[in-house]
Amino acid sequence: TEVILQPEDARIGTLGEDFAFESLPGDIFQLGNMSYQIMKVETGKVYVTDAHGQPPNLPFWVGEAPGRSDELSLAVSDLRGQIDSLLDESHDTAVQWLLEHFSLSQEAAVQLVDYLAGAKAALGLVPTQRRLVFERFFDDAGDMHFVIHAPFGSRANRAWGLALRKRFCRKFNFELQAAALEDSLVLSLGPTHSFPLEEVANYLKSETARRILIQALLDAPMFGARWRWNATIALAVRRNRNGKRIPPQWQRSDAEDLVALVFPDPLACLENIPGEREIPDQPLVTQTVADCLTITMDIDGLERVLQRLEQGAITVECRDLTGPSP
Repeated sequence: TEVILQPEDARIGTLGEDFAFESLPGDIFQLGNMSYQIMKVETGKVYVTDAHGQPPNLPFWVGEAPGRSDELSLAVSDLRGQIDSLLDESHDTAVQWLLEHFSLSQEAAVQLVDYLAGAKAALGLVPTQRRLVFERFFDDAGDMHFVIHAPFGSRANRAWGLALRKRFCRKFNFELQAAALEDSLVLSLGPTHSFPLEEVANYLKSETARRILIQALLDAPMFGARWRWNATIALAVRRNRNGKRIPPQWQRSDAEDLVALVFPDPLACLENIPGEREIPDQPLVTQTVADCLTITMDIDGLERVLQRLEQGAITVECRDLTGPSP
């Protein structure tokens, strides 16, 4: 959705269509370092005027950015491992190695080494793809946060986090918050749940991770987004009617109606579904599940990580800290 500044009639940026649809004239939001007040919302366009610094809301976007490539993730891991070994000699040795091999400025090299040295001081090592760290700490509110430092990229980490979230949900019988980054995944739990950190490495098995992840992704926003995309390009959801483009929010509603018709389980009350949900043999459903597993996430990469954990090729160090590591 384009953002048009009035009275200049200048395009100044874009917003997520969901945020635009849920906004009303008079609302103030931030775009860049400026705040704008909405004058009018139309299909594909939001007309705004300068809010002159009034307190804004932050817009949200529904979607996932592309994850880091496997090659880049491996390079990041190798760089971490090299600096980890150099830090055993001295801080200056690591800085000098960066200056010689990567042509960094002195300031950038020092900042990078300081950051990784701080992580090593807190965790005892710098996490790599061969040496993971399970970290647990409590915040000021007493809530527990569990971090897996694993530089495998966000696609594999997103799969790991979503499947782990499902396993924790089944084990402790409560929903928790999870977030996946390029170099880590974070699970936020309440203060009443305790478990040995080393046990988490065995919560998922390579043989069953795919099945658990499929059940988990059916409740995730990615399924709805991928479903709508596939239904639209397959012409199962109309984009035009009577020569006019159908508004995005109506297309989204039509896509949800189509889910209810061919695969109602994701929208059904879970209390009425005994056991796991059966995935129907329907082309759009099959394609959407496959896209979630292999494009938004990386189930094959997760299975390889779990296999290496089971074989002992990846080691895990556990740390209980008083606060979050760098």
